[in-house]
Amino acid sequence: MSFYKVNDKLQGTLGIISESDPEFESKASPEVRRAVEIAKTARNESEIAKDLKIKLEIRAKYKIEVTFDQHRTPKGPNILGIQLWESGKRFHGGGDELMFFCRDSELDAGCWYPISQNEIKGSIAYCLNCQQAINADRLTNIKIGRVSTKRLADDLVEIFRQLKGDADIYVKFHKTDVRYIAMQRDRGPEIAQRLKGMHIYPLKNILKDLEGGADLSKRFFSFLAS
Repeated sequence: MSFYKVNDKLQGTLGIISESDPEFESKASPEVRRAVEIAKTARNESEIAKDLKIKLEIRAKYKIEVTFDQHRTPKGPNILGIQLWESGKRFHGGGDELMFFCRDSELDAGCWYPISQNEIKGSIAYCLNCQQAINADRLTNIKIGRVSTKRLADDLVEIFRQLKGDADIYVKFHKTDVRYIAMQRDRGPEIAQRLKGMHIYPLKNILKDLEGGADLSKRFFSFLAS
């Protein structure tokens, strides 16, 4: 049984709607539409890292981005959304490339394996895992569900491995969340609003923890629950 399913109730609660949804323009709020536009054209990991005062010494090929709703608890279950990005692929534009999941939004079918822009040819997307062809207009780019933090940590491990162990983990929070409030206090309201209290588990730290023999699921859980 999958705990992830794109539906109106969860999308409305989280404030996220898939850009591939044919009713995106009418359903999404102006803030969400603006955020999507910014994400598609102006995402820049060096600027984010600068705002967060961290060094991304190892350039990960992918980003796994988790967004929590306003009622997050350390152990959950929490309503959340997961999106994937291919880092800095469009160098001429300085932004990241949005990725998709093998999930037909109309049929609600597919294996949820990551699909990059390279697997989309014209109007058809091809899943390298289940070898299914999907109408590109019906691809899902957000996994939305209500899951425990333990389940989320396990799912992120699976996605991390599907991305060949070459990804940073980005987490965003609602403005009422303690992490958002802490960023607002330390970095100012403008940065907190733009980054949504973002915390990053960079690839260099993930690799360091793995080299030390850490259990990746437990490390992800600790990062998500703190």
